[in-house]
Parts: sequence; C-alpha cells; structure tokens
Amino acid sequence: MKSRIFITGGEGFIGSSLVDLLARRGYETASFDASLSFIDNAPYVQRCHAVRKKLFHQPSKRYRGDIRNNSALARAVKEFHPGVIVHLAGLPMARVSDKYANEMIPINLYGTMNVLDVFERSKAERLVYTSSSMAYGHFKQTPQSEYFILDPVNAYGACKAAGEYFVKLSKKDWVIVRPTSVYGFTDCANRVSQLLIDAAFKKRPAWVVKGETLDFSYVDDVADGFARAVVSPKASHETFNISRGEARPATEFAKVLKKRFPDFVYEVREPSMQQVYRGPQDIAKARKLLGFHPTYAIEGGIDKICELAEQYAFYSMI
Repeated sequence: MKSRIFITGGEGFIGSSLVDLLARRGYETASFDASLSFIDNAPYVQRCHAVRKKLFHQPSKRYRGDIRNNSALARAVKEFHPGVIVHLAGLPMARVSDKYANEMIPINLYGTMNVLDVFERSKAERLVYTSSSMAYGHFKQTPQSEYFILDPVNAYGACKAAGEYFVKLSKKDWVIVRPTSVYGFTDCANRVSQLLIDAAFKKRPAWVVKGETLDFSYVDDVADGFARAVVSPKASHETFNISRGEARPATEFAKVLKKRFPDFVYEVREPSMQQVYRGPQDIAKARKLLGFHPTYAIEGGIDKICELAEQYAFYSMI
C-alpha cells in the first residue's frame, strides 16, 4: 500500500519533480491539483506546465481539484487508496500581489485543514506536510535548526507554522518538511532566482536586495528530500529542514549568471521593511536520519536550468 503516493499540488514546481522521481523509483502516484496560478503571466505559466509534461514522468492518476473542496479531495483519496499523502498544494510564495493576498489563509491554512481531515479519515498511513523556512520568521541561528521555536513574521509563515501544529495533533504517522528558496527549471512563482534567470535570458535589467542571503536549494535535491521523507521509517513524527544547507548572497547568484550572460545587467537595492532575514538551514538531521545529501550548488543549478531552457527553447516561446 505504501507504494501508492497521493500528492496534492502534484503538477506544481516541486510536485512535478517529486512525481517524476517517485515514478522512476517504482512508486505509483496520483496528483490532485487545481492548476492555479498566482502571477499575472498566463503564457509563462502555461509554457511551464507544457514543458513539465515533456520533461517528467506523469502521475499514474490525475485528479483536477482544489484542496478547499473537502468532498472532492476525499473522493479522490478514497478512489486512489494511497499509503502516503504528500501535501504540497498551496499559494507558493510569501510576497503576493494584493489581488491574491486574500487567498493565503483559505488555501494555505483551511486547505491544509481539509487535507489533514481527509488523511485522518482515510486508510493512508503517513502524511508528509510541506512547511517552509518562513515558519521560523527571522533566522536567529546560523545555521537554523529544526528545534528552534517558530516565530513567523508574515501571513505565509504563520499559515505554514499553524499547519505544523495541527499536523502534530494527528494520532497517525506524519512528517514535516521545511524547504527554503527552491529554484529550478519551470519555476513560475516569481522567486528571485527565477526572475534573475528570466531577465538574463530575455536581456532585461534586474535587481537584487542588498544583504539578502538565501539557502538556494535546487529542486532536484528538494524532491529527493521529500522522497526520502515519504518512504523512510526513520522519518516518522520528525521535522526536517530540506535545503542545500549553505546560504549565499542573492548578489552572488546574479554574479554567477553574469558569467554565463556577460551582457546581463542588475542593480543592488536597499532592503524593504518587509524583508525576512534568513540564512542557511541546518540539514544535519536530514543527513543523519534520511541519508539526504544535496548535490547542487548554485553554479551547477544555474548550468542545468540554462541547459534545459536551451534544449526546450523555453524563452523563444514566451
């Protein structure tokens, strides 16, 4: 039964990579996805989805649905009969436009409550919940360990932290994963890494925040961490930081891009009052219990993104 994995958000950025990885490892997967976008660039999002279908193994079963719809979610889980539910669906970024701000709590908190409710009533044996480094708020340790009390400073982090507390109330098996600054090919959530790469390819100017230091985590590594959380007996009732485990300035990400695109121009701006100060996450626990060993520094990650973008003629189509 554990070989059947049900993934909310399975057609998203991390979800599609996880489906692909699990399929290659012999697991049967189902995706439950509403195919929502939270950036106002429909052609870009559609192009990302189209390329993912060519690039990755597809789920064994695909369900179109929204996690805010409890009955639709319950029907899909009952039909697929999974051993593990991975909850990845949600509004994927902390800073969203006013147009989508009111959807943060209904999707990321109430939607999570629906997933948890359906999990409790199903025969699934484990829930893997996607939290975020934003649940920590401003990092107060270097590196930031999982054992620090959560102190979020924005609605996104508060929803993720609240979800953790509700998951821990479950009498069933659960695992919590805290990724951070995930980047890679077909990202379409307007993260700083994606915006910089887009600008370099499209020969547009860009900017980075002065002093911003992030634990840039390549999506393949993150998917591997999730896959280990899905199957490892040692993951039971544990919380894991899943990231590169190495913080580097956003300016350095831009500099690495400039080596590949000599004409790329960017400016460095002062931070805003809304800036959440982060750094490296401590991944020692994931290394020890899960055997998690990320392989991509930003140089290798950027190289792979550029190679795939050129292979699929990604930027010539948008």
